[in-house]
Amino acid sequence: MNATVDQPSRSGISVFGPSSERLDRLGEWFAAEYEPLLRFAYFVTGDHEAARDTVQDAFIKIYKAGGRVEHEGFPAYARRTVANLGRSRFRRQRSERAAIAGLPRVAEGVRDSDPVERDEVWAAILRLSKQQRAVVALRFYEHMTESQISATLGVSAGTVKKQLSRALDRLSIELEGRPR
Repeated sequence: MNATVDQPSRSGISVFGPSSERLDRLGEWFAAEYEPLLRFAYFVTGDHEAARDTVQDAFIKIYKAGGRVEHEGFPAYARRTVANLGRSRFRRQRSERAAIAGLPRVAEGVRDSDPVERDEVWAAILRLSKQQRAVVALRFYEHMTESQISATLGVSAGTVKKQLSRALDRLSIELEGRPR
């Protein structure tokens, strides 16, 4: 048999599986970044279960990406992946809601407990576009600079500034009449 096929690669995933060194690094990174990623995913998705699923899906994508991720850096790649997965989930849910909208309700008088209805600030944040919500989360929840946000989301610094400004303007207008 060919010797190169039999020997696992030290740089990443080989024919037979990942190197133990790479798995150890991924495990350490995941343990260190899970909570911040989960908070960011919650900010993007607006749902605890969806946030957990999104973080898990992001970790799987990092694992599958092999050595390419190490070149970009785990945190930026993971947050970009979470933002993209959040957008995909939002689109899928919108399609599902549109399909379900025509169906009769099982119990017309019963309302689900919706955290969006209970919290005006969170409701206002959820009304922001996905891009604006991601920028606000990275800036104020992850405490990133504009250049870090730019690198994380893969957009220009000008786009970050514009999205952040528009998001803050919209939140200011929507929450202006809210009692403090």
